[in-house]
Amino acid sequence: MKDIFSGYEVVSFYEAKALSILMEHYAQSDMCGESICFGHNNMTGWYYIAFENYSIQIALDPKENVFWIVTDIDTGEEEFFTHEEEAAEYLEKLDNPGMFIDDEEWEKEMGR
Repeated sequence: MKDIFSGYEVVSFYEAKALSILMEHYAQSDMCGESICFGHNNMTGWYYIAFENYSIQIALDPKENVFWIVTDIDTGEEEFFTHEEEAAEYLEKLDNPGMFIDDEEWEKEMGR
């Protein structure tokens, strides 16, 4: 199991609080069990859990509002949602939904 705190020597009160809020949403999501990493965007002040195999994040803004963010990997555009289901539906509708396919399907697409 990878350490979701890579790059963190000390976890501050704010980081711990953000992680607890984000982990609550992660634990209740359909994506629980997927590989994740935890991070902070210094420019925006947002904390996030990013999924390693999907173009989706759970993010916490400085006012402690939680959003699901889907990134279109072709354009880099981000869409924000308040519910996981909305984000998952949007991700599936994208022309290139990131890695939102299983390994077998990926192998077929690659002709292997």
